Amino acid sequence: MKRLLRWTGIAVGILVALGIVAYAVVYVVSERILRRTYEVPAVALSIPTDAESITEGRRLATTRGCFNGCHGKNAEGVVMFDEPMIARIVAPNLTASVRKYSDAQIAAIVRNGVRPDGRSMLVMPAEAFTWLTDTDLGRIIAFLKSLPPSSGPGPNISPGPLGRIGLAFGKFKTVAQLVAEAEPPPEAASAQAGFGRYLARTTCVQCHGTNLRGASTPDFISPDLRIVAAYSPEAFTELMRTGVALGERKLDTMGPWARQNLSQLTDAEVAALYSYLHAMP
Repeated sequence: MKRLLRWTGIAVGILVALGIVAYAVVYVVSERILRRTYEVPAVALSIPTDAESITEGRRLATTRGCFNGCHGKNAEGVVMFDEPMIARIVAPNLTASVRKYSDAQIAAIVRNGVRPDGRSMLVMPAEAFTWLTDTDLGRIIAFLKSLPPSSGPGPNISPGPLGRIGLAFGKFKTVAQLVAEAEPPPEAASAQAGFGRYLARTTCVQCHGTNLRGASTPDFISPDLRIVAAYSPEAFTELMRTGVALGERKLDTMGPWARQNLSQLTDAEVAALYSYLHAMP
């Protein structure tokens, strides 16, 4: 019996030691990924100061979700996810960020997911925002700069053990990796559809994948947007404005997003989106 207990203890000790060594390797590999730096070309943005541009910037920031969305109702920042074994993810206070960073640094964060120190962000829909025009991005920044400073959490993304394992094995990707690997959606067949493609690339891909074929997250599964072929223009408009799908289905995820954010799309933008998505092969 003593011999059995002795060998059991040795086996457990070996397993624990192997586990420690394995996690040490995971930590080193994940840390190397997190510390990787990226070169981003500097961009000289023109940030408008007129009231009309700032008002439009508010609408653009709302439809893209950085205002009254991921960063909180007033861009004050929110804790998006906090599971110690996986990660703590904070969407930072944007009223502080636009005062802390230069316009070029903000552009690199938004479009490339790269921080001022050259390292990648871990959470940020830069694969969508990389396609924002200079004019639209300039207006969004102008609006954010017009907001009064508010108290809120700063950048804080801390991967836990499971998060590091995901990084090490490629199950989780940094934002810079996602931008580099993004698969573009199909080309457009007309000028109106081309504008719709731009809107889809800078808005819809956040949930539906860069090729608009749908995506899955731990929280929800988003459909392939070729489903729009089944919608009439009127039904699609209702979906964009209210989040109510065909068959009077009230969508749990799309509903709040449509009412709070996508409802700010103009009629011309909704028509352009429909033109593109309805004909998407």
